Amino acid sequence: MAKYPDSKEKTIVAAARLLRGQGYRGTALNDILDAGGSPRGSLYFHFPRGKEEIGEAALAFAAEGVRRAIAAASETSESAEVFLIRIVRGMAADLTRSDFKEGCPIATTALETTAQSEVLGAAARDAFRKWEQEIRRGLERFGMKPQRADLVATTVLSQVEGALLLARTYRDLEPLHRAEAAVKLLAGADARTGRSVKSPSLTMRGRKKET
Repeated sequence: MAKYPDSKEKTIVAAARLLRGQGYRGTALNDILDAGGSPRGSLYFHFPRGKEEIGEAALAFAAEGVRRAIAAASETSESAEVFLIRIVRGMAADLTRSDFKEGCPIATTALETTAQSEVLGAAARDAFRKWEQEIRRGLERFGMKPQRADLVATTVLSQVEGALLLARTYRDLEPLHRAEAAVKLLAGADARTGRSVKSPSLTMRGRKKET
């Protein structure tokens, strides 16, 4: 991620967290200002197009954090199965940590705005495509043929996104546990096989400056 002046970065980080939990319509500019601790003047200086421009930057920020985490999961896993399990468990860990208030960092805003805002719709599409491509690259790294890797990457992303929505709605991780069993099958592994897998966080964490 490019280095921004402190006030701009704080605004983007704050907006990303608010959009993840509240969505675009549920987040007012004053909410972003209060959460980021930046003066209103700096907001309009850095984001002359206003809230939509902030939303675009926030989605890109959140998307890049997840993409990097997927890439890291691939690089530190010993098999396609473990790689996919880590993706699911990372999302589950984030959901649990937020007490089921924060699901996918893109989905809420995407569902609200894609039909109304080409700018935000494009940012959401770009995010999902990059995640899908990163999953595909990880699968190919473990020897999966490109055509199958394409299919599995799309299926995994769809499975995880749907499971996150159900888990957040139900306030229960069972949909994500089932998603984990499903991605094991997609990786060509026996879903009954138990394995100890660490659960990395698939969020922006580690990319925000300490304040």
